[in-house]
Amino acid sequence: MNIWIFNHYAASPLHVGGTRHYDLAKQLCKRGHNVTIFASSFNHFLKEEMIFKDNKRYFQMETINGVNFMWVNTPSYRGSLGRTRNILSYTIKCFQKAKRDCELEKPDLIIGSSVHPLAAVIGYLLAKKAKCRFYFEERDLWPQTFVDFGKVSAKNPLAVALYKLEKFLYDKADRIIVLFDKAQNYVQSKGTDHKKVICLPNGVDLTNYHQFKRSNSVDRIFKSLEDKFVIVYTGSHGIANHLEPVIELFSKLEDNPKLHLLLVGDGAKKKELMSLANEKRMKNITFADSIPKFEIPYLLQRANMSIISIMDSPLYKWGFSMNKIYDYMAAGLPVIMMADPGNEGSLMNVPGIKASNVLEENERAIRHYFNNPDKLKHDSRLLKDYVRKHYSWEVLSDKLEKHIYQDIDKEEADEKII
Repeated sequence: MNIWIFNHYAASPLHVGGTRHYDLAKQLCKRGHNVTIFASSFNHFLKEEMIFKDNKRYFQMETINGVNFMWVNTPSYRGSLGRTRNILSYTIKCFQKAKRDCELEKPDLIIGSSVHPLAAVIGYLLAKKAKCRFYFEERDLWPQTFVDFGKVSAKNPLAVALYKLEKFLYDKADRIIVLFDKAQNYVQSKGTDHKKVICLPNGVDLTNYHQFKRSNSVDRIFKSLEDKFVIVYTGSHGIANHLEPVIELFSKLEDNPKLHLLLVGDGAKKKELMSLANEKRMKNITFADSIPKFEIPYLLQRANMSIISIMDSPLYKWGFSMNKIYDYMAAGLPVIMMADPGNEGSLMNVPGIKASNVLEENERAIRHYFNNPDKLKHDSRLLKDYVRKHYSWEVLSDKLEKHIYQDIDKEEADEKII
């Protein structure tokens, strides 16, 4: 089966960013499918051009472990206007390129994935031309995310237009892929048949945690942390990541010089977070730059625990699916979730995951693991087993493939009736 995936921000394991579609495609390729991911060459997280060293070419094909990446040359940007230009460039170039490719080799299935919905629009238009199945993957609930985070009113003309586009894609899609465990209820609330919905959360490639590749950059990070009990955070340092409470928590743990917070990543709030730590004169915190995805397993296996913080928002009533959580679990790192326990969703009652928005409770949880190495090892084993059974890409790709074949069987049955 020939499968095309349109995701503006898709990343390869050699780059910084989420590798959801690479990991999924890698498993589908092992099952005999041909998968091509259409992605921008400009890395949104690093704000760097990753593929093209000049502007003479618009496209470049790269194959990594059987997965085809069709890199689209898009302009660099910093601010919102530049990002809009980048989005439009990807949309126009990608559509033109894929339309030409359709004449040579038609896809059997197209998956159009948000963050921004124009990638999904491309997918729909091309699926209509190729007369193939179209799956709409809504990784973030647009524009509900903006509304729930207070960035825009639900009555704002832009929000109204995005709601209409969202409903249009729901109606036109053969399947709707969501990442959050309760997002099916959101889709239903828009008047869409819940039977069209596939919940396919983020996952983890467990082979990366069985065969570590040594990293000099990671070794440099840990050079001054050899005797520390390291609690790690990896990922963006933005508003939604809500890392201020994490800084506050570790200011309460300074009496134990062994406990150390390691924050790896970049983002709009990073300088502000570093200033906050400096103001408090904290010595139990290290800020490190982003590293490529393939180096994450090696970094995590050198840590002892992990931590995330989730901003209190109505958005999370639909659930969440953060790549980093499954990476933490695969590495066997107990997870401190600084969040309302009600936001745990499908991870509720999983041993090794502690959720609380009370600083003192999170403080006690960290101290408890530090003082009880046997408990740490026990929960580490349970986390590894849980993520293997529920969130490995082997399991998740199998789930998607079953739905694909169900649709093929249904289509063939309908044709016989006709």
